[in-house]
Amino acid sequence: MRKEMESLKEYKIVFYDIFKWSFISIFKGLVVGFGVSLFLMMLEKFSVFVRNYPFHVPFYFFLPFAMGISAFIVYKTLPEAEGDGTEDIIRDAVEDNKRLNIFTFTVKQVATILTIVFGGSAGKEAPSAQIGGYISLVFSRILKFSYADRILTIITGVSAGFAVVFGAPIAGAIFAIEAFFAGRILCRVCVPAFISGFVAFWVMKLLNVPYIYKPIEIEFVPDLWQLAQLGKVILAGIFFGLISYFVIIAMEYATKFARVIIINPFFKGMFGGTIIVVLATIFGSEYLGLGVDIIALSLNPEYHASIFEPVLKILFTALTLGFGGSGGFVTPILFVGATSGNFFGHLIGDNAALFAAIGFVAVLSGSTNTPIASTILAAELFGADVIHYAAIASLISYLVSSKKSVFSREIIDLINKRFKKHYP
Repeated sequence: MRKEMESLKEYKIVFYDIFKWSFISIFKGLVVGFGVSLFLMMLEKFSVFVRNYPFHVPFYFFLPFAMGISAFIVYKTLPEAEGDGTEDIIRDAVEDNKRLNIFTFTVKQVATILTIVFGGSAGKEAPSAQIGGYISLVFSRILKFSYADRILTIITGVSAGFAVVFGAPIAGAIFAIEAFFAGRILCRVCVPAFISGFVAFWVMKLLNVPYIYKPIEIEFVPDLWQLAQLGKVILAGIFFGLISYFVIIAMEYATKFARVIIINPFFKGMFGGTIIVVLATIFGSEYLGLGVDIIALSLNPEYHASIFEPVLKILFTALTLGFGGSGGFVTPILFVGATSGNFFGHLIGDNAALFAAIGFVAVLSGSTNTPIASTILAAELFGADVIHYAAIASLISYLVSSKKSVFSREIIDLINKRFKKHYP
């Protein structure tokens, strides 16, 4: 009888937990979904306005000034959130007694808009994750959540932000958990993360926010051709792993190089922006901004990407984030993956669209230590036919890149140290 009572008590706790976090996740998914969608729509409106404004010079000639302002205001208000800045929001969740400051949060979003609109090579996922994370932190403080629940709520918020950016609710949730929590994926964490991600994705679709979606059909015939195709995918995984390693090293060295230059943050941003303008004048403006048009083109088998495209995008992104520009590096990584995949597909005389899709997720996997999320992302964006090849290439890329990550090892170690105390 005693065991039955204890079992009944455990079930009550489980059901209470499910209903509690389902309600919280739906609410946060709605709020974060609208917040991130509106931010992305505003970013698009500003970008179109700047590019269509009749300047007497190319719009990106104003990038040095924009990066200078971005570097200065971030340094003065939130110096630890230079570059990507997503990690600082995560750190707020795991460190006790950290004050929330709406001013510094807003400044970071303004700096990101300035950087991307005027041509800085950065991604939209960092501000989106910050919006999700910040809303979750405010929510947890208002409801006076326990430390363990605060950790959980930050995951659901960041998951919702990534879901909108990727257009993939499951992959967005897994990416947030896998990237920052080093693969400690627990069912209790996944349920609210999936729910908030799905609701945020639903909101994004409701508001017609565009995202990449291109199903690729592959006829699976059990013959020798399929075995040969598997061999090509294995080679591609190695190639994408090397590209991922190059991305990580480039980001590290750009940051170190920028820190050596000890001058006023405004002039440092101006200096980095000027280098980018010179490079854009020489090599073209397609490496500026988000680069989603080139990503879409790379998924077309008729497009022939050059090996210089991913290399130049890495250089532009490293300079942007290293010298004071604000934004994320995931969208540039997707550019690098898609273009290098397209190049590899044409190099081996195979389906360039297929290998662009594989590269899209495999370079993401190798650069951010997220092979599971990357595999799911392939299924959600490119269809189930791609998932087998994407899984193999993503795991190989992850192994080849030496399990390094563009995300700070320091913050990942801090998160996991605190995480283990409450979720052993």
